[in-house]
Amino acid sequence: MPILRPARGQRGFTLLELMAVVLIMGTILLLVPASLDSLGAQGKLKNTANSLVSAVNGARERAILDAFEVHLEIGTFRDEDDEWRYGWRYRFTNVPPPDVAAGEDVDESEQQRLRELRNRDREWLYTSWHACPSGITITGVSERKGSWNKVGDGGKPHAMRFFADGTVETGVAVRIVNEDMETDAQYKTITVVVNALTSEPSWREGEQELPESLPSSNFGN
Repeated sequence: MPILRPARGQRGFTLLELMAVVLIMGTILLLVPASLDSLGAQGKLKNTANSLVSAVNGARERAILDAFEVHLEIGTFRDEDDEWRYGWRYRFTNVPPPDVAAGEDVDESEQQRLRELRNRDREWLYTSWHACPSGITITGVSERKGSWNKVGDGGKPHAMRFFADGTVETGVAVRIVNEDMETDAQYKTITVVVNALTSEPSWREGEQELPESLPSSNFGN
């Protein structure tokens, strides 16, 4: 059987070259899981922000349907394992909306009487807490640019108040952080902002602030 020999001018890899290739490949394989973990952590952060945006929209819609105010409470609670978790829940009234026939004229005094009856009979009901995923924290809530209130273990939750017409009491910003991401705060934070004028929620990456408050004279008479 003839012996195969490398063509003239060709040579095989040396042991040193093979070791260098293995080292490079090993380094790449080490970096890939870290990159995938980062993508997963970023996705978890964005999903939490989207869930909070949906919760804000739900509170506004419920206030309109119930014709009564609804609060979206953001804070901490103990889960079934007695561990502190971050999350949010609804607080709403048990009194049903007034049953007024379409087109029927109701004078102001009658409307006031109905409001007083509802206030007298009102009791507050709470939904279960919606928990943030493990590693996700809510670091603060703001109702004024540059001023942040900490959301802590067992502290009173912050109440985002929506009125019967769907408007929000004040603009609100909520910072959500993925503590599992080993990077600067700016890159592992999302700020959910509720517009004071439109009540529309949205989120932006990084540590954002509410816009400056405008005096009522800016909006005309």
